[in-house]
Amino acid sequence: MKLKTLAVAVTAATISSSAFALDFNGYFRAGFGLNADGGSQYCYGDGGPNAHVVGRLGDECDTYAELALSQNVVERNTGEKFSIHTLVAYGTQEGNTDQRGNSWQGVGEASDPWSGQRLSFREAYAKYTMASGTEIWAGNRYYGRKDVHINDWYYVNGSGYGAGVDSIDLGFARLGVAVRHNKWHDVGGDDSQPYTSTPQLDVRLSGIDIGLGSIDLIAMGGKANLSDAQEDAQTDGSYNDKTGVQLTAEWAVGLPGGFNKLVAQYSTEGYGWSGYGMNNHLGDSYNIGGGGDLGRKSWRIIDHGVVKFGSNVDMGWSAFYSQLDQDDAGDNNKSDGTRYGVTIRPRYLWNNTMSTILEAAYYNAEDPWMSESADLNKVALAQAWSPLQEKGGFWARPEIRIFVAKFGGDMAQEKNDLMYGAQVEAWW
Repeated sequence: MKLKTLAVAVTAATISSSAFALDFNGYFRAGFGLNADGGSQYCYGDGGPNAHVVGRLGDECDTYAELALSQNVVERNTGEKFSIHTLVAYGTQEGNTDQRGNSWQGVGEASDPWSGQRLSFREAYAKYTMASGTEIWAGNRYYGRKDVHINDWYYVNGSGYGAGVDSIDLGFARLGVAVRHNKWHDVGGDDSQPYTSTPQLDVRLSGIDIGLGSIDLIAMGGKANLSDAQEDAQTDGSYNDKTGVQLTAEWAVGLPGGFNKLVAQYSTEGYGWSGYGMNNHLGDSYNIGGGGDLGRKSWRIIDHGVVKFGSNVDMGWSAFYSQLDQDDAGDNNKSDGTRYGVTIRPRYLWNNTMSTILEAAYYNAEDPWMSESADLNKVALAQAWSPLQEKGGFWARPEIRIFVAKFGGDMAQEKNDLMYGAQVEAWW
């Protein structure tokens, strides 16, 4: 009798779950590159902790993919629903240099299946959506990310483990509140507490209508939650246990075939370094290291967008200016730094499938440890094929490209200044 009851329950569950469609989304890029001076392609950016400061076209050495599955497991006639979400990412670096970035939480050789960590379970969370549209979630997820696509730069990235309430309708805006948890292996801990722990609070007001476009406001705060052993083990300045804040204001305006976004950011303490220059993934971690992180502050102004001119020309762009201020002076007795850059990507559409892309960029940095400023520039040209008519202009994917890229400036390496190859990029 129990076996029959179980069979009926399993059958009912199977029928119930099959009534809801399984959503399959994803992204990948793959290709190859050659060095005109011999050897393989050399890349100046990595899309991890360091964005592509002179644009990503012709500067991506990896194969990277994300495969996401999600499903509504319960839908009520009241409008309420429960859903589950998963995402697995895969990445590999050509050659021996591992540059995947802090979102992988690990670095290792590709030849070692145990330390290479080429697979990452980046999303595993559940969400309850109320009839009003308000959402409650918990787990591990991409959260509230804001990016500049042509630089692969996430200037806000609240991803990680956490819980929150989103899309609370206030009339003039939508409110979201989340708590995230970051932990890092710590040699100063003991066997029972081998990690440091830093909770972060993330508060957002989105879609504030001001007539000419809308404004998003973001405030983050973080502070190390040290164990007794970690408190006892630290020497003066070995931890940054001060409270750090990160403030972002973003003004978005629609343009023909695109948008313009103007962003202002201010970051302190553990957020200070990620908020400097084109450093990536601000918000997905909190640096509690001592030394230069103590008292560190940074600010930056960003402008980026996409626009279409007539029926055959569109363009993406980004520009930024940033300053760093820290209590500890660098090797050259300087306590401040400056970084700025601009990237443009105009494109001509020959027909509904083929286009020609030009990407030109300039970047300059003068950091506290540098005796003088250094710069990097790039000009890249690509011929591309994509479903322009069906998928719509600048964002049409998949896109197949053949490219050539020339790098110059102080940061360019003499034997690594001219690259060419082919690549595909897709999302669905």
